[in-house]
Amino acid sequence: MGFSGEYVLACSDRPLREPAAFAAGCAEGHSDCVTECLPRPGGRQTLQIHHGLPGDSLRPFRQLAGSTGAPVLIARVMDSDVCEVVGLAPSGARWSTYLDPATAADYGFPELPPGAAEHITRWAAEAGCVADPVALAEVPTKRADSLVDDLIFDLIDACGFPPSIPAGAPASA
Repeated sequence: MGFSGEYVLACSDRPLREPAAFAAGCAEGHSDCVTECLPRPGGRQTLQIHHGLPGDSLRPFRQLAGSTGAPVLIARVMDSDVCEVVGLAPSGARWSTYLDPATAADYGFPELPPGAAEHITRWAAEAGCVADPVALAEVPTKRADSLVDDLIFDLIDACGFPPSIPAGAPASA
């Protein structure tokens, strides 16, 4: 059985674990239901939320984008087979796609929308990043080797976000 839950990428001066929305659904005594991934420069943080957030509402993520003034990426993973990725920006811009299109089709999810790469590129620019157009064209069409989770980080890299900071390395902007 694979992972089911969310990955959230956002930029914040505070730890992302603090917002109550991310703790919702964590059972008493289960402090490990939210895992912090390696940070990226510029205050960019990624959380892995192991329980899945209640409901399908994007409201907490819109609020996060508004309060931080920075775009937010949400990746909803289903059993490590398929993933819906949504990008939200403080400007109100929004895009979504599914990773591993063959498996997404098996689940009955829609095909990659036309112009998705352009929407993602504009979203990345609002985050202060320069997307790699070749990688952005490739990642959403790739099959997952074993876990779709790996494609999430390929997509984040294709958006032009700086690499994660290895544990013990100094964080710089």
